[in-house]
Amino acid sequence: MNSDPPQDSASPPDIESWGRRVKMQHLRVVLAAAETASLAQAGDRIGLTQPAITKIIQEVETGLGVELFKRTNRGTVCTEQGQLLADRLRLVFSQLDQAVKSLHDSREGLTGRVVVGALIAGAATLLPTAVSKLLESRPGIRVTVIEGTYDYLVPLLHRGALDFIIGRLPKYEYRDGLEVTPLRQSDVALVVRPGHPLLAGPALTLATLQGWPWILPLPGTTLRHLIEAAFHDHCLDMPQKGCESVSVVMNRALILQSDCIGSFPQEVIQFEIDHGLIRRLDIGQTLTFGPVGISRRKGVVPSNAAQALLNALDGLTVLAPD
Repeated sequence: MNSDPPQDSASPPDIESWGRRVKMQHLRVVLAAAETASLAQAGDRIGLTQPAITKIIQEVETGLGVELFKRTNRGTVCTEQGQLLADRLRLVFSQLDQAVKSLHDSREGLTGRVVVGALIAGAATLLPTAVSKLLESRPGIRVTVIEGTYDYLVPLLHRGALDFIIGRLPKYEYRDGLEVTPLRQSDVALVVRPGHPLLAGPALTLATLQGWPWILPLPGTTLRHLIEAAFHDHCLDMPQKGCESVSVVMNRALILQSDCIGSFPQEVIQFEIDHGLIRRLDIGQTLTFGPVGISRRKGVVPSNAAQALLNALDGLTVLAPD
């Protein structure tokens, strides 16, 4: 804010060096002076005296080698160069404020990303309910869900590509390095289409179902082991196969279009059962699917965003099987 334009010198200002040395307070003073009608008002905004404001502006003008402000009968106004700098400073401080807010939100778990591995039983009710709760209270968090089997998901978890897995808890031999938290127990539901001939017959047993086509889970899956064990315990051969599939969408459609018997963790098919879209078979015994819950790496502290989703899951009512 010199009375005369800065004089040329043998050594022009080193603007690049000045940009590295300038203090934030100096830049805030320039912006305050550009946005107020007088240096006194700028001082009130920043909390400095008018002489201090004047001194800082002179230092900035000297460092840049340009005049930023002029005194007029309307007060202190920006020069063309001053307005250009003020416009850029508004962007700088806006981005700085956004960065600080982002850091605060990340620290408080208000933003961030959670990557969850989901098995069929976890993806049916627990995870959607928890994600819905989370996004209602913390809409800045982004949730990515990767569905698969334990063979696929556990290696991702150990590599840190997943924050945790939700679904049926693994057998003990697969829990090395994992910390598990059960949330609820689950049963197996054997289901058919409405109007299936089995629904009009006498009381059902596993032996009754043996001759009908089934959609069997793939070999090696927990659900397949449970069905095989149930038939084995009753000294029965496995039922004939209609097909083998773990696709929930395809299995539902095939059940509705055929006489196939399907098997699901109960919560996966509960909506269709409740609304009469699919009928559950009562065979006089309960096939227990096992505990459904959370698996995560031991000794790894979850991110704030991941912890927020874990808290939402932990807050769900633990239900007993129907």
